[in-house]
Amino acid sequence: MNANQYKAIPGYQQLVINDRVVMSAIILNIIILFLLSFDGVNHHLYFLEYLDTFLTLFFLIEMIVKLRYLGWQAYIASGWNKMDFIIVVLTTPSLFLIFFDLPNFSLLLILRALRVAKFFRFLKFVPHLNEILDGVGRALKASVFVLIAFFLYNIIISLFSCYLFREIAPEHFGNALISCYSTFKMFTLEGWYEIPETISHQAPLHMEFFTKFYFIFIVVTGGVFGLSIVNAIFVDEMVSDNNNELENRISHLENKIDLLIDKLDELSQQKSSNTKPGINLAYRASS
Repeated sequence: MNANQYKAIPGYQQLVINDRVVMSAIILNIIILFLLSFDGVNHHLYFLEYLDTFLTLFFLIEMIVKLRYLGWQAYIASGWNKMDFIIVVLTTPSLFLIFFDLPNFSLLLILRALRVAKFFRFLKFVPHLNEILDGVGRALKASVFVLIAFFLYNIIISLFSCYLFREIAPEHFGNALISCYSTFKMFTLEGWYEIPETISHQAPLHMEFFTKFYFIFIVVTGGVFGLSIVNAIFVDEMVSDNNNELENRISHLENKIDLLIDKLDELSQQKSSNTKPGINLAYRASS
């Protein structure tokens, strides 16, 4: 909202939509949900549940005030307000827990936790956020085919490993989905040696060498080269905007240098064509 739109709102309602107040409420809500995640807190700090409900109502009132004074079209025109509206609508049903005892209604508890996502609305205050998002968009477009190829490679290796080792290590390659997860975990180089060591101990002796060589091949091709290529393309495209700005500055500087050289050549030609001493002296005095 701009300054003129704020002037139309009474003072006490401006407090509800003030960014600092809303930010403080969101941080407080995060702390409350963090505390409520511990067993036994509800019994000793039962007031936290009421405070959590109050904050849910506060966020609902904030949205209603903005809708009242901005109107639906102006409110929903903002992408941040769209996200805020969706989150508030999803989390408001948790208010029914005040009136109804629904201990098995886990969906409402999940929706209540989604309230923390309101914190993402304040990402707009991050410096140069638009430039960062533009860079992410360019990086995704540039690396989409590489990501698809990497995903297909993961699927192929996963299926191959599943049919090879599902009887030996069903906890890692029991089906295609588990195998895909295990393969990707090895691509990230996170504990990649644990899986081949487990299989080596359980596999026949003649398969031990093949098993180790096979998983070394997977780690090198998928982890060392595969992810490195994806990261390199993504990061290079992310910073390409900075490179473009630098290239534009260099090009602008080159144009200035070319103009300066042309001007010096022109002056040099004028000086060489002027043979009269008086004119030469006048030119020197003027220069």
